[in-house]
Amino acid sequence: MKVYTKESVVPYWDVQGLNAKKDLDEVVKDFEAMFIKMILKEFRKSLPEGGLFGNTFAAKMYWDMFDMQLAQNIAESNSFGLQDYIKNAISIYQQHSKEE
Repeated sequence: MKVYTKESVVPYWDVQGLNAKKDLDEVVKDFEAMFIKMILKEFRKSLPEGGLFGNTFAAKMYWDMFDMQLAQNIAESNSFGLQDYIKNAISIYQQHSKEE
């Protein structure tokens, strides 16, 4: 039986946990997922209130979880394109910082 400790389970909103990650690909993917979630949240604000679920706390929680999962799936597929751009920008920054 595997026992999960506080350190092994990191919620998606834990921005401080990104500092502990060593793999650049994973950090960039997490950043892209958070960015996409923010975009989806803003898109959702433009929709008229009510709809199928109404404007209840449960509906807001559902849509928040839905947006996060959708953002993670989009980031996992790398179809948004932000990961490649960020990795390229970081490599250019690292090259220029070594030259100085």
